[in-house]
Amino acid sequence: MKRFVISYLVALEFLIISGMASAQNDVDPQALADRWIQAYNSHDTSGLSSLYAEDAYLMMHGGPTYKGRRAIGEFWQQDFQESNPITTLAVTHSIDGVDMVLVHGNYQVLNRDTGLLLGQGRFAHIWMLNENGEWMLDRDLWNEPFEPYASR
Repeated sequence: MKRFVISYLVALEFLIISGMASAQNDVDPQALADRWIQAYNSHDTSGLSSLYAEDAYLMMHGGPTYKGRRAIGEFWQQDFQESNPITTLAVTHSIDGVDMVLVHGNYQVLNRDTGLLLGQGRFAHIWMLNENGEWMLDRDLWNEPFEPYASR
């Protein structure tokens, strides 16, 4: 009986903690992606940069890693100059933590003027909840495969 009570209390504690984590992290992963999309597609360097934590990282398929909000903003500013791009992000899945959300999905980059496909692939964003209760992009990873992903 004692073992049953201990197991019950452990299970109850887990449910309470899980419920508290869910309540603390009630965020829509697509809404986070949409914040990025809106700033990027407006070519708003300041707005896009403000989504990143001060010490964030940006890793682009095969390119150098950019560290820090300023370097990331400079990268995106230069990116806006090439083919007048717009980007779509479609979230495929996410993993929630108490103060972190890992968001995975597919992206496409199109020429805004012609609709021509400029690039596509997978993205991963790690959003962290800062001390002010704001979601900030901590890690931004982009993978543009040379071969299309095989459908399974």
